[in-house]
Amino acid sequence: MESTIVKINNNLKELNKYGSPIYIYDNDILKNRIDNISKFREELEKELDGSKVSIHYSSKANNNPAILKAVKESGLYVDAMSPLELDLDKKCNFNNEEILYVCNNISKEEMKLVHDSNILICLDSISQVESWGELFPNTDIMVRINPGTGGVGHNKKVVTSGVESKFGVCEDNIEELLKVIKKYRLNLVGIHQHLGSLFLDDKVNNYMDGVKEGLRIIKEHFDGISIVDLGGGFGVPYKKEEEPLNLTKLAKTLSNELNKFIKDYPSVKEFKFEIGRYIPCEAGIIMGEVNAIKCENGVYWIGTDIGMNELVRPSMYNSYHEVTLLDKRNTKEVKTNICGNICESGDVIGRDRLLTIPKVGDKILVHNAGAYGFSMASNYTGRARPAEILLFDNKVKLIRKRETIESMEDDIVW
Repeated sequence: MESTIVKINNNLKELNKYGSPIYIYDNDILKNRIDNISKFREELEKELDGSKVSIHYSSKANNNPAILKAVKESGLYVDAMSPLELDLDKKCNFNNEEILYVCNNISKEEMKLVHDSNILICLDSISQVESWGELFPNTDIMVRINPGTGGVGHNKKVVTSGVESKFGVCEDNIEELLKVIKKYRLNLVGIHQHLGSLFLDDKVNNYMDGVKEGLRIIKEHFDGISIVDLGGGFGVPYKKEEEPLNLTKLAKTLSNELNKFIKDYPSVKEFKFEIGRYIPCEAGIIMGEVNAIKCENGVYWIGTDIGMNELVRPSMYNSYHEVTLLDKRNTKEVKTNICGNICESGDVIGRDRLLTIPKVGDKILVHNAGAYGFSMASNYTGRARPAEILLFDNKVKLIRKRETIESMEDDIVW
């Protein structure tokens, strides 16, 4: 498979028409990751005793319809957590059974939208169950629990389990949860848990600890559950020395545990997984330009037009993204810091990176930006969100226009 860098170079003249910076997605990598996760689903389902396995792509990772449609065509499902995501999922032809509304602290108006759309909802607290029950007694719901384990994730801000997490109902409060469910004659069809985002092979045991604890809680406190959602947060390698998640091994590890659960808990008919960043992350690159180079106090700085408004993850999570230059002008590498064009000290893409010193106007690439990149982009300091491009059959396809000053001002009431 031809590398994304080669494809970018082959289409550089066309890509330059869309300004800088731009998000670029490689369709071949996108399809490969979809195939990998589809194979994981098939392998796991084959190992289980008649239980269905459903994979839900998280719209929040990247909700561009070009990516959603590729997920839909593969037979995978989707989850939504906002009215916009729900609308986009519908417009990409996901049917009601293929969408799960996984939400957190939503209004009653939003609950009405989900109910009227006939979409299964997963509620996050006893208070939210009470609100739903007041509106829609005698309906099906799922509820998210907090299994209490330490969770998984490269940063505490993406860990979603444990005593410090805002998510789910802890075991001590399950009795109260069941009282509210009974009060409104709600039908609890499923239990959900999610430990965090981004685990690789070295953290599979942490993930499985949470799975085991969640399954124990279900067996001890809930009767007749038909759907178990084990979350996910399947990771990808962000650094060169990291290895991809071994999905075949993960399927085998899960099947051993889930088959034991099925024997003890025969009402379960479906296991759901939410795979987070896995599908789009490695397919995405941000291509920007070098605007300035300086050496101050013995430190080299490469200033680019890729600000924290385009990619907030390094500033928000201290996340690592590989940074490369499209063309190396020489072989000598020096330790550099790479930063954006926002007037914030935190607007740094990477520190202490070995790069050759570029010239103003050179192209610079930030890798693994396909997930939680554009979806978290903003207009901070008045910067326009960039265009999104799909490299399809080694050709350039525009899948989102660059914002303009006019489009950013459209909603202002003067």
